[in-house]
Amino acid sequence: MKNIVRIGILSGVLAFSSCSDQKKGNLITTTGSSGQDTTINVNDILFTVPTIENAFPDFENKTDSSSLQIPEDDWRQIEFISKDQKSSIDTEIDSINYIFEHKIHKGPHYVSFKEIRVRRLIKQPLSIPIGRILNYLGDGEIKQSGLNILNNSGQVKNGFSFICKGVEYYGIKDNSNNVTTFCISGAESDEDLYNSLKNISKFLKSEKLFLVHWTHTVVFDETNVQQLVADFESK
Repeated sequence: MKNIVRIGILSGVLAFSSCSDQKKGNLITTTGSSGQDTTINVNDILFTVPTIENAFPDFENKTDSSSLQIPEDDWRQIEFISKDQKSSIDTEIDSINYIFEHKIHKGPHYVSFKEIRVRRLIKQPLSIPIGRILNYLGDGEIKQSGLNILNNSGQVKNGFSFICKGVEYYGIKDNSNNVTTFCISGAESDEDLYNSLKNISKFLKSEKLFLVHWTHTVVFDETNVQQLVADFESK
């Protein structure tokens, strides 16, 4: 029986390759928090997603009860990226498609992956002042909150999140208040997402952006973003 492993990403290092593990051939002996050793054959490890982002954010010792919380594996999975990085996007998509075509494992009630694509090519997806983004997506004042990533203490440094018209967004700002990472986490309903498409489309066109859903290998722009609702339904 295969072991389905819910991976975590900490500075791009997969959990099964941590420094406390001992490797012998295809076997890994890992010590859990209880102190008990477990031996795993790497060929039996299955991943729940076909790709993750290598660059993980820094954290700071802050708490905010209103912060958006996302799983580790959701980090930068649906993100806005400048169109001038199309070549890097295409390269990453090709590598993820290879995972789908050759490294997929279909169980009776699940789909998982024998390998995973760790994305490393897009260091800074975009650079847009936060005020401009808020003007595109909202009709009025939007309250910003912090950002938490599950299984990590504190908040993402310079991280932010907000809900606009029922759609959850998050990202990272630099010290000049420019957004350097900007993503969609989800939507409260299909109707909320549909009602936001006009503003998202304007944002994509005006700022020359793609919206990339990496785990589905789908790239949206202003011409096809109407398909985003159907894509989310299959998320």
